[in-house]
Amino acid sequence: MRLQHNGVIVTILMLLLVSCSHEEEPQQLRLALQTEPSTLDPAFAVDYSSGLLSSLIHDNLVRFDEEGRIVPGLAGRREVSADGTVYTFNLVPARFSNGRSVKASDVVISFTRLLAPSTVSPRWWVLGAIRGAADFHHSGRSMDGALTAPDDTTVVIQLAQPTAHFLSMLSMPAAGIVCVEEVERLGEMYGRSPCGSGPWCLESWLEGDKLSLRRNPFYQGRAPAITGISFRIIPESMTRIAEFEVGNLDILEVPRAELTRWRSAGVSLRQQEELRIVYIGLNNRKSPFDNRTVRRALNMAIDIESIIVHLLFGAGHRAHGVIPPSLRKEPEPEGLYAYDPHEARRLLTEAGFPEGFAMEIWQRDNPESGRILESVQGYLAQVGITVKLVTREWSAFKQAINRGTPDAFYLDWFADYPDAENFIAPLFHSENVGGGGNRSAYTNAAVDSLIEEAARCPEENRRWELYRRAEELVYSDAPWIFLWFPLRYEVISPRVRGYRIPAVFTGQRFLEVKL
Repeated sequence: MRLQHNGVIVTILMLLLVSCSHEEEPQQLRLALQTEPSTLDPAFAVDYSSGLLSSLIHDNLVRFDEEGRIVPGLAGRREVSADGTVYTFNLVPARFSNGRSVKASDVVISFTRLLAPSTVSPRWWVLGAIRGAADFHHSGRSMDGALTAPDDTTVVIQLAQPTAHFLSMLSMPAAGIVCVEEVERLGEMYGRSPCGSGPWCLESWLEGDKLSLRRNPFYQGRAPAITGISFRIIPESMTRIAEFEVGNLDILEVPRAELTRWRSAGVSLRQQEELRIVYIGLNNRKSPFDNRTVRRALNMAIDIESIIVHLLFGAGHRAHGVIPPSLRKEPEPEGLYAYDPHEARRLLTEAGFPEGFAMEIWQRDNPESGRILESVQGYLAQVGITVKLVTREWSAFKQAINRGTPDAFYLDWFADYPDAENFIAPLFHSENVGGGGNRSAYTNAAVDSLIEEAARCPEENRRWELYRRAEELVYSDAPWIFLWFPLRYEVISPRVRGYRIPAVFTGQRFLEVKL
């Protein structure tokens, strides 16, 4: 049965969902993934699906809760030295899914493995703040006691310098603690048969179809109320919708193109601002995009509010900076770049381009992106700029923008952790030009200095002020066309209780969910 505008149909649908007994899996939460995980090994979990599943199976020293706050994980207590460089963690009793107790040495070996050059982990930088970590990763040089386990329940980590967001890094999937014996036994196959101390363990994995998790029988935290979670691999949005409508899925992320239909049907939609920004990066090394006046003109030439209303169906907030509203300690600043095509033309003339110019905007293959960029193309044509849209598959697209090939590119940035630092340092520090995140090749010595000072600053309000000033400089320099912060919408089956959309995707561990 498909959802219609008719309220009677919706009522019938809801009754069907409630009445489905699902006797074969009475306590199995049924979810869908758009893409299959590439691995369940924390050291290689770089995509959303891999990170989500890995974080349910592996525990961290600390982790994010549903609100994005850092809470205890394996470390029940921690101490930080007065200078902010030495972290001491005391472990709580915990066991891996094979029954063995977790020891401090497991933490040391897990972290050493992540950093080791032989592992070749793309996420080694998560622990890059540890003293000697970069040298160890690049050359195998000893970290000289910066990561130790004085006894079975104590872990001591020494940093090269104070790093205010270090606990956020420890909460990322890559910092999950693995069972050493299983890693040694399975080698590269560990990602297909992981062994962690989190609340869930892998029960089955039918490639291309479905993964099932069951309770970790040795989990020593609060046991989940449900017995398991199934994740079906369903790439097509309309198929996911159909499966939800007939009662085969319990939680559905509603595609933006379907929002109007669901809203008019009277279905209760849950909303969450994503920790994500969507933007058009401008190649600051190429002419004319090395000219700040040109970049500002581009920001004023596009009616972004109209795109949000008509193409995103209201599922976004216009970005007047780079830090999402939920991470700010004060309201967003007033935008410098109101839609004003006449002012955009004046700025282009001032910059030496009275007749405009031709440019390319690259995108990965995605129907929604195509519609959005066709609208951008139309707006820029009105101020004399001829845009050619170039589409590439994801790997070729990513390689090109990391190398600085395109004039401009349409991209988004998901937060790795809920901290303003994650929207400033990777995207705009000059050390991160290219694959590090700063794909616009933006450089500003003052911004670099503010980022570096903020990373060392232990006082939260002062740290925020430094990031705010860095953001202000970045926004004024306009290395991007700033677009929007997306909103996520979900609809929940009536049989589900206790579920909340997490601020960070790893913040929901399904411990409170009941059916």
